[in-house]
Amino acid sequence: MRKPKAKKTATRAAAKPATLDRAAVDAKRAKAYSDMESYVCDLSRAATLAMTVHDREDLFLFAVDQFDNMAQRFRQLYYAVEFPPE
Repeated sequence: MRKPKAKKTATRAAAKPATLDRAAVDAKRAKAYSDMESYVCDLSRAATLAMTVHDREDLFLFAVDQFDNMAQRFRQLYYAVEFPPE
């Protein structure tokens, strides 16, 4: 009777962690921030205008309402990640 052959254990390559291309991530973030820049500048300008007319109630309320509308739109675009370049 023959001796049974010893089973060879399969050697697997150790799982390598996924490599992260830092340059690609940085480029993607830079583009996203660049696309958002005009919206952020608009928000800043609207807030400045609201503060400029704070002593005139009718203009102040209008400015704050416009600022609120702009901020809500920015929020929707931010979470939808839809900042089209202008």
